[in-house]
Amino acid sequence: MKLDPALAEKPYYSTRTAAKLLNVSLGTVQKMVERGELGAWKTNGGHRRIHKETVHRLLATRVGHDAQANGNALDLVVFHPNHQEAQRIHGQLGKWGLPLRTAVVDDLLDTVIASVSAHPRVVLYYVDELNDAESATIEKLQNFFSSLHVVFAVITNRQAYDGVADALQHWGIMVFLKTPSLEEVKGFLRAQLMMGRAG
Repeated sequence: MKLDPALAEKPYYSTRTAAKLLNVSLGTVQKMVERGELGAWKTNGGHRRIHKETVHRLLATRVGHDAQANGNALDLVVFHPNHQEAQRIHGQLGKWGLPLRTAVVDDLLDTVIASVSAHPRVVLYYVDELNDAESATIEKLQNFFSSLHVVFAVITNRQAYDGVADALQHWGIMVFLKTPSLEEVKGFLRAQLMMGRAG
């Protein structure tokens, strides 16, 4: 999933995009704005812009209530080689209100062990730099997780993003840009929860 970083960082959605994400009509989005459920403003041209965070908050609440009512949670393993950064990611995941059972590890072997014992649906693997050794590791992990029917995705930093995304696309591995808020990852996990509900 290669998104334009500039688009991902915009603080708003158009009314049409918000309606599509929320799976409602344009008229319903307008009513939600009028009721104060969604934050919005109008441009000088009269176009309504919906605050992104209010859409995400509403989606997270919906998914959280639905998943808790159904007893569904998403099992997730996250690997980051830096212990402090792994803990920061764990804290960020906990703030979202999504029903996640998360193991965050900072050791590659622990990633595999946690994945075998937790039976996650998703493994997120952080890559700082893609060299030959890292590429070989990712290929092995992709094959391993694919055999277990586990979604394997990569998170990387802004400097390495284009190179990592280009290198991994032939394996069909999704690559997410690591931002402080991890909004792209949040949307991906929300989609995984919804697919699990439908499945």
